[in-house]
Amino acid sequence: MYITYELLKEKGACSNGFNWFKQNFPEGCELNEETVARVKKCDTSFVWWFYDNIQQDKRLYKLCGVNESDGVNWSDGVSRSNGVNGSFGVNGSFGVNWSNGVSRSNGVNESFGILNSYGVDCALFLANKKRVYLIFGKEVSEGRYFEVKNNLYEKLGIWEPNFNNIKALYLKNGSDWKLTPIKNAEEIARQEAWRDMPREAVEYIASLPEFDADMFFEITCIDLR
Repeated sequence: MYITYELLKEKGACSNGFNWFKQNFPEGCELNEETVARVKKCDTSFVWWFYDNIQQDKRLYKLCGVNESDGVNWSDGVSRSNGVNGSFGVNGSFGVNWSNGVSRSNGVNESFGILNSYGVDCALFLANKKRVYLIFGKEVSEGRYFEVKNNLYEKLGIWEPNFNNIKALYLKNGSDWKLTPIKNAEEIARQEAWRDMPREAVEYIASLPEFDADMFFEITCIDLR
């Protein structure tokens, strides 16, 4: 398979992933040994996304650190999963918090016995809960969601809101987590975190038929009412 920027965009890659790929593979690439060697310097979250959405190559597994997983804290029995906290028996899942027995599921919180489900909170034994696509709380089609998401990410570029100074500390200390003084982390106020959002992105959001000015203000403190 030849991997291109257009393919990543079609699959809904994040803006940071887009930019990293464009900088490292401006003409696209195939997944060979040279490519895998270069990908070692990439953020592991993008490696996992690539594995799940583009090409399931075992060589990518080895790049993702803790027991073939990433972002694992106070958890046991975790495999092929990211963003797992205080959980046990988690497999092929993302964003799992204080939950046990979770398999092939995303966005699970305080639950037990979950399979093939998305966006689960306080549930016991649940299977096949479908993913719902929302824009300002309004349900939309998968196509519409990715259309808006891709357009928005293009306008955002590399910008994203930061609610603490951990990223700044990480960069200041040579992009090495072992040297990063986490104890110096400080919270950033919501208004400050969102205030530098690119104007083009703000204007695009306001133009959407799904736009809700009150909700946007509540989230970002940017007043377009």
